[in-house]
Amino acid sequence: MSEKHEYDGIKYREEKKSPGIFRLLLTVLVIWAVAFMGHYLFSGWSSQSEADSARKTRTEKKQVAHKAVEATGVGAHEGGHAVEAYVAVGKKLFASMCIACHGENAKGGVGPDLTLSRYKYGKSRLDLIKTISEGRPGGMPSFSSQITPDQVEGLVEYVLTLK
Repeated sequence: MSEKHEYDGIKYREEKKSPGIFRLLLTVLVIWAVAFMGHYLFSGWSSQSEADSARKTRTEKKQVAHKAVEATGVGAHEGGHAVEAYVAVGKKLFASMCIACHGENAKGGVGPDLTLSRYKYGKSRLDLIKTISEGRPGGMPSFSSQITPDQVEGLVEYVLTLK
């Protein structure tokens, strides 16, 4: 037997069920959550780390192809493009985007000297791609939203020719 109490004029009454609208909203929320999880689990969705890993793999393959091209001395590049074409594109981009900081002859100014044999963040293709695409603390802006990956490749090829 349950006792009924009255507190400050409020009568206690024991409910057997929650209000119908709450049960309906909970049911809809559970159905939506199951559908949402099912969509992302079975639609081929990948996490940011998987996307970064795939991007790194592609970049490493390009680097291996570049090293093979350098070793043979042939001007062919992966996909049939000539390395010289990348260098030409990179030279034009450097003239329009990089001269302000790195100077006309890439000897430095606001930005560092690009004719040195070593860079602060590395001089490998992967390091240069990351530097150009994502930028670096202390002044180097990110250019990933302004230029295409092929243009980044061109800049990397051009910077690697600087001495």
